[in-house]
Amino acid sequence: MRIRAIDISDAQIFWELKKQLDTETKFMMLEPDERKFVFGETIGEIARMDYLIGAEVDGKLVGYLSAKCGKANRIKQTAYIVVGVLENFQYQGLGGRFFDELDEWAKEKKLKRLELTVMSRNTTAIALYQKHGFAIEGVRRQSMCVDDEFIDEFYMSKIFE
Repeated sequence: MRIRAIDISDAQIFWELKKQLDTETKFMMLEPDERKFVFGETIGEIARMDYLIGAEVDGKLVGYLSAKCGKANRIKQTAYIVVGVLENFQYQGLGGRFFDELDEWAKEKKLKRLELTVMSRNTTAIALYQKHGFAIEGVRRQSMCVDDEFIDEFYMSKIFE
């Protein structure tokens, strides 16, 4: 398994990864069949990311981590994180490797804060984030509806001193 940068030449396989994640898990934002492939939009999404890495196995992306920094001066030292790993590649240390790479990039860029949101019932992800220095700092009450049930999300952040 190789971790590498994702760039616009990966638009098709990046979209395929996200589409498969939508199908495999209820912890991502979109439901199955909600994600439509529009080549230009996928390229734009990749281009807008400040940091985007993926795990590749046999030419296929099996996980990714993205970070997008704030653009305004007052928030440019903060990056919002999204991470997803296919079921067959979970519990193999990939999430930890992603966060180790992210930390190196964040320190190089002199970021102060990393932040993300996570469904409150996603205890595996919460444990991973906490292991890598993130802390719960707030709750978005009943912010998502999954299978006709309203679910809380946690705001989590990591501060670099």
